[in-house]
Amino acid sequence: MGDTKTDFLNAAKLLLGITNDESDELLSYLIDDCENAVLSYCHIDVLPRQLEGFIPQMAAAMYQERQKGGVKSITEGERRIEYGDTKTDYLTEYAQRLKPFISREAFVPSDKDKGDTKDE
Repeated sequence: MGDTKTDFLNAAKLLLGITNDESDELLSYLIDDCENAVLSYCHIDVLPRQLEGFIPQMAAAMYQERQKGGVKSITEGERRIEYGDTKTDYLTEYAQRLKPFISREAFVPSDKDKGDTKDE
């Protein structure tokens, strides 16, 4: 397998239909941010192979949200533009897919006592 970061970038560009390098720097930043967020959320140090396709999907979604500039919907007749909350919690949105990868050993005992990690 090649360089994972390059693979992630190429996959994100494929999902977005981007064929040039103009957005590479932003996409690379978003990919790194998504990867770090997933590792932190799951309390793991290494990204599982099963989640390698997930990171470009998250980064592409974040990129698209950023490109919309907060516009939620546009209506041409009677000219209506609706703005929405651009701050989306992608980890919450994808929590079900990440659930099997959450490391229970990485929680501190007080977290386990609260029952926060059982049967989410």
